[in-house]
Amino acid sequence: MKKLNRIVVGLDIIEKSNNVLKRALSIANEHKASLFIVHAVRTPWLEVPAYFGSKDISIDKESITKTIEKKIKTLNREFNVPYFIFVKEGNADDIILYESKLNHADMIVIGGHSKSKGRKGFLGTTAQKVANKSHLPVLIVKNSVKTSYKNVIAPTDFGMQSKQSVLFAKDIFPTSKINIVNAFETIYMEGPYAVVGRDLSQYNDVAKSCAKDDLKEFMEAVSVKKGKVIDGELYTKEALVNYVEDGSYDLVVMGSRGTSGFNALLGSVATYILRETSRDVLVYVP
Repeated sequence: MKKLNRIVVGLDIIEKSNNVLKRALSIANEHKASLFIVHAVRTPWLEVPAYFGSKDISIDKESITKTIEKKIKTLNREFNVPYFIFVKEGNADDIILYESKLNHADMIVIGGHSKSKGRKGFLGTTAQKVANKSHLPVLIVKNSVKTSYKNVIAPTDFGMQSKQSVLFAKDIFPTSKINIVNAFETIYMEGPYAVVGRDLSQYNDVAKSCAKDDLKEFMEAVSVKKGKVIDGELYTKEALVNYVEDGSYDLVVMGSRGTSGFNALLGSVATYILRETSRDVLVYVP
């Protein structure tokens, strides 16, 4: 069973909600882990002209630390989770990844919403960069925190990384119900990849049957009871996102190849799901 002892939290104090802290505290409490809260301040690259009364811009790290301290003390009353606060200068993704290595973290928790006007619900740049470059699992929080995760959906290509991501989720969220989903691509017209001389409907039936067999084997391997093969039609990634959004799921779990980068496992499909789903996302890195 995977143990969580140290969790790095990428915190943005400008964000009004406390969802990232709430989720991190909840998980840390369940696993008796410590939190390493990291806030990155972008270092100004321009000096302020002398006629403004100052030669440079100073960053009040002490004040920022006190603000974070005030937030977490209020939220941590019911948990009493051990925590440490770090306020650093630099790019947020670089600082979060550096501190996760320095403090030997087991997982990163970070907020997922973009600050861009009109982009509510879309994945923020920092979260996307951290998910792409991380050497350990990343939980991207996009929603308010009410309870522990109850309904988890795991899109799969039946690969080893996908299997490991499901097993990791079972360890970290033992009370949740996990569902597996696979989308097979349907062929609707003749093309270079169609089987010559075969009826396309027959070909699609065989492809779906094979996918169902693979799903059954995969579910047995990870000891999950619920799973489904869906018709990916012409746009597999859109079909998967629609399936996730139509269900009552509160967490999406996907695997990554780690040093090869998040895009390596499911390619554009995984990146699309990560970016477009409104659900929280756990990216597992072995």
